[in-house]
Amino acid sequence: MSDTVRLFDFQALTEDTVRRLFASLDRQARIVRIAPLTKGMSTSNYAVQTDGGAKYVLRIYPANNDHGRLEAAAYDYAKAWLRVPRIYRFDDSKRMIPYSYLIMEYIEGSTLGDFVAGNGRFPDRLAHRIGRSLALLHRTEYPDTGLLDEQLQLTRLFEPFANQYRTLLDGFAGTHIQPSTREACFAFLDDHAAMAERIAAKHVLSHGDFIFSNIIVTPSMEPCFIDYEYCFSAPVFYDIGKFFRTRTKVERYIGEDTIAAFYEGYSSEAKEPLPEAWYALSRLADVSTMLHLINKPQIPDGWGGALDEEIVKTLRMLQSDG
Repeated sequence: MSDTVRLFDFQALTEDTVRRLFASLDRQARIVRIAPLTKGMSTSNYAVQTDGGAKYVLRIYPANNDHGRLEAAAYDYAKAWLRVPRIYRFDDSKRMIPYSYLIMEYIEGSTLGDFVAGNGRFPDRLAHRIGRSLALLHRTEYPDTGLLDEQLQLTRLFEPFANQYRTLLDGFAGTHIQPSTREACFAFLDDHAAMAERIAAKHVLSHGDFIFSNIIVTPSMEPCFIDYEYCFSAPVFYDIGKFFRTRTKVERYIGEDTIAAFYEGYSSEAKEPLPEAWYALSRLADVSTMLHLINKPQIPDGWGGALDEEIVKTLRMLQSDG
């Protein structure tokens, strides 16, 4: 899957507009650099620097996919538990521009994917810290899977997680993967129904998009989690499975030691330990996540084939583990 595919168009703002938005934060600030941050699929982001050396991120939310209030609330919650950017301003009045926007701290560092690829390794200490931080985020629990409101309270329930696989495979998602992969999924679920039920046994505050590009590694090797716009209530295994999904550039650096370090870090702060089969449960949870991503009539070129390959790889891994 290409990193350049966007779900929503990038919103191009003039420098004058960016300066006006920042004037509402600090009229004395003199902006010396504005640079679009083109990676990402939904929001439109800009790096902004002032003459005093302060650096910010301006985050613009799509008009028809505005999760600004939810993300601002999630940042406010998470700052008590782990490293997140400081939020300076959130505005959804749409008076200055026809979009909600957020101004937050720019975190110096590199994405986890770039860090691992650039260093040719995934340090156990870093995996431990990421696991520990995720466990802290997961301390808030919910009774079901569903959307959250701006107070991070359940506002709309989803279909029970254990039932979602079959609904997705019988829906649009099932048409975008190979028929053999679809049948292999059904067969695995028939033989391992208890695994799906076990995944759905506990729900927590999920980051929602816990991938390598949404984790910034600072120069001091501290992980900082960003982009909470899709946070919701999900099984504890949802974030973990998405985190350990195969990534071609760095998968060779994720070995048993990395997985063990993550588990030890998570266990150090979790309310209760993960079960012995936590890794397998997380990978099976991610099959549902991948199917959700393509559960629509039209998907970007290449997505179906890439996710089909990943689902096949996951099923093989689960079957080999018995």
